[in-house]
Amino acid sequence: MGIVLCLFFAMWFGTGAVMMFVPYPFLGDGARISHIEPLRADQISVAPSAAITAAGVASPARIRLLEVAGQALYVINPPKGPQAVVSATTGKRIDGISPADAKAIAGHFAQTPVESVSEPFDYDQWVVHHRFDRYRPLYRVDLADDAGTQLYVSQRSGEVIQRSTHFERSWNYVGAVLHWIYPTVLRKSWVTWDRTVWWLSLVGVVVTIAGVWLGIVRWRNQVKSGRGGMTPYRGWMKWHHVGGLVVAGFLFTWIFSGWLSMDHGRIFSTGDMSDAEATAYTGISTQEAAKAVSPDLLRRMLPASEIEIDALNGKPYVIARGAGAGPKVLNVGGPAAPSDSFADADIFAAVRAAWPGINVDAPTSIPADDTYARLRSSDGIGGDGVRIVVHDDRNSAVYVNPVTGKVIEVMDTSRRAYRWLYFGLHTLDFPFLSNNVIWKPLMLILLALGFAFSATSVTIGWRRLVRKLSSQKA
Repeated sequence: MGIVLCLFFAMWFGTGAVMMFVPYPFLGDGARISHIEPLRADQISVAPSAAITAAGVASPARIRLLEVAGQALYVINPPKGPQAVVSATTGKRIDGISPADAKAIAGHFAQTPVESVSEPFDYDQWVVHHRFDRYRPLYRVDLADDAGTQLYVSQRSGEVIQRSTHFERSWNYVGAVLHWIYPTVLRKSWVTWDRTVWWLSLVGVVVTIAGVWLGIVRWRNQVKSGRGGMTPYRGWMKWHHVGGLVVAGFLFTWIFSGWLSMDHGRIFSTGDMSDAEATAYTGISTQEAAKAVSPDLLRRMLPASEIEIDALNGKPYVIARGAGAGPKVLNVGGPAAPSDSFADADIFAAVRAAWPGINVDAPTSIPADDTYARLRSSDGIGGDGVRIVVHDDRNSAVYVNPVTGKVIEVMDTSRRAYRWLYFGLHTLDFPFLSNNVIWKPLMLILLALGFAFSATSVTIGWRRLVRKLSSQKA
């Protein structure tokens, strides 16, 4: 067990160093919207409520309007399952886009010639995450550029949902793919992957505790014996024992915090609102909000590349972004013209509705010293949102994106503990190291020590196993 798990440990330490320099491919929402075609007013004839009916989605979770290959389309997400697409011009449901459409969409997105377009498929290594499920099947489009760029286009909606380069793909095979145990055959089943890695990591934690305990016991016995020195061993065993005593603290906290990366709500809160809180926060459903929106109102929100219909505190809203224009947020039926964000008063009222009967502070900008919002990793909340403190028994702080009105995260006592136990211990994401030039060298030194220690573990274990098997044969 030690040999097998220490091979994993060595792999985790080595690939962790790679991930510090080359992150997993990711196409953010802002980059996606900034590259798509502007909507055209003459394409918008069908009301959003009629599109929902045509889509056959009883309780849509999200509805957006965007231009795809010269057509204005409503993209409607059910609470679960694949999205439905309806033409905003004819009101008819769209079955999907053709390879020729995918080629045109990718070429416009990248402003680069297209080399080839794949047949529709469901999974490959760079779109294996479950967040892509509602977009499947996909086209993979190879661009004719020096970077070897590949774009992934949803066959359902025509949206570009992922982008990767040859450099990113090559390094991630020896980085994130190995580190997360992320092969497509395993990761495409989220439940199977989650349970496999969770249990493997937990056994690794137990074996680490056992190894550290044995190392301490051997050291104490050596001291009590009066023979001098820290260890009774020689050769590889000596280096393994002494090295283990030196790096035991880091080794345990890193394996333990790595296991916590797979928590997913098992022990700590997830940072999401409950269903009841989310329903109270919006006040009305997306379907009800859509009934208040007309095609004429949508046309008045142009120029935009994407328009979303949403709700907050019982009011319908329309949010327009892209086409070279700043974001526009309109309270449908309200007296004011569109603004560039949701009003603090409306966000405040929505949070109060989600936590009724509890004292709630007014929204404020996220302070520069908020260690729970400003993480080093891409999982951080960032500094552009607003923070609302809720004085409940969990001491919650609610972080909201003022442009979309969405709750980014609910940071309660449990989630704060997770922040320190996972991000703090796993990536040394502590305030005194946030902008310190020593962080990267320190991490690389610790990862190298962990790798070396794991390598000695494998060597010692293998040699002992061979000797034992040889003696049994004799």
